[in-house]
Amino acid sequence: MLEPIANDLWSATQQISVHGLPVRTRMTVVRLPGGALWLHSPIAPAAALRAALDALGDVRWIVAPNRMHHLFAGAWEAHYPQAALWGAPGLAAKRPDLPQLHSLDQALPAAWQHSLQMQPFEGLPILNECVWLHQPSASLVLTDVLQYYPQDLSLSARLFNSLNGTRSRLAMPRALRFAIRDRAAASAAATRICAWPVQRLVLAHDAVIAEQAQQQLQQALAFLLDSKA
Repeated sequence: MLEPIANDLWSATQQISVHGLPVRTRMTVVRLPGGALWLHSPIAPAAALRAALDALGDVRWIVAPNRMHHLFAGAWEAHYPQAALWGAPGLAAKRPDLPQLHSLDQALPAAWQHSLQMQPFEGLPILNECVWLHQPSASLVLTDVLQYYPQDLSLSARLFNSLNGTRSRLAMPRALRFAIRDRAAASAAATRICAWPVQRLVLAHDAVIAEQAQQQLQQALAFLLDSKA
C-alpha cells in the first residue's frame, strides 16, 4: 500500500468520490531525522496502512494541508494520540471537533526544519493551502493548487478534468483560478515556490512527476508568474 518515492519519502493512495466523480487522492509520508513520521493529507487509516507506517517509524505529526483535505485527520489522531495535528489556516473554525489542531500559520516545529520548507499559497482563501518542499529529495508536495490526472479515468472523470484543464496536464484547475481573490499575493507565492530547486512533484491528485518537474511547474504557474497585478 505504501509506495516509495525517494529516500525517506513514500505515498499511499485511495479512491474517493467527489460530487459523484471517482477521484484518487494521495497521502505523502516523510520520515524525519530521528525516525519520526510526518503524514500529509492523510487518507483513511486502514489497518494495513497503519501497520506499514509502524514498520517505518513513529507517527508524530498529522498535517491537513488545506481547508479541503481534512476528512480523515481526526481518525488518524484517534489511532495515534501521541501525534500532533496541524492544519491550514482557517481549518480550526471548520473543524471545531478537532480542539488539538495547531494552525500552520504559527511557528512550526523545529524538528521539521532540516527536511521541510513550507510556503502558504496565498490569495486563494477557499483552500489556504500550504505547499511543501521535501528538501533532501527536492520533492514539491502539493494538494489541490496544482493537479494532473492521467488517462486511466472513467469517462465522467475524463470529461470533468478536460473541462478543468487537468487531464494529462499539470495545471491549476480552472475552477480554482476563478477562486483567486488576491492575484498579487498568489503571484508572490507562485514566484517563491518556483524559486525552489524542484526535481519532483508529488501531487495529491493524482501523479508523481519526475521528468522535467521544474519546467512543468513553471509552465503550470506561468499565468501567475507573468502577472503584473
